[in-house]
Amino acid sequence: MTFTALHRAIGAAPGPLDDTLLDAAVSAGAVETDDLDWKSELPPAKGLPQTDFPKDVAAMANSGGGVIVFGVRESQKAATERADVGEVDEAYERSLRSAAITAISPPVFGLNVHRLGTEGNRAVVVEVPASVDGPHLIYKNDYFGAPVRNDSDTVWMKERQIEAMYRKFVVGRASCRERV
Repeated sequence: MTFTALHRAIGAAPGPLDDTLLDAAVSAGAVETDDLDWKSELPPAKGLPQTDFPKDVAAMANSGGGVIVFGVRESQKAATERADVGEVDEAYERSLRSAAITAISPPVFGLNVHRLGTEGNRAVVVEVPASVDGPHLIYKNDYFGAPVRNDSDTVWMKERQIEAMYRKFVVGRASCRERV
């Protein structure tokens, strides 16, 4: 059984991530949170690692995981209506997973991609798992940053936040070795 931010947004019990759940969240005007992000369009497959997709995935992973929903329009952070994202095939799903691995350091593994709806009402939900390997960094040319969710916004971590996350990572790894 799955329990995501979509389930929580409408007070649903754990269950499948399906079209009915998404329709209910949109009808309820579910609001974006640190673990729920509405996007009206999918990023283009060509050049996917250079889009905002890796930043959004890294921010979710750095913030404890969540879902990015492509195919929902929003106003003032609240879902207002479905928007068809077009045909999504297995190759595009692979591109999404590949971008999470190649454009983020350390990579974010384990994305679940759900294709929902029928023609004229198609959406894609990307489940981003919580990660213990953070902070996950995004590189742009000679610069890097560590994105994180701040409620419904994606912001860049400050130096102290990055330091604290690295410290947590190192302590977590040390305690794992002690148990072995």
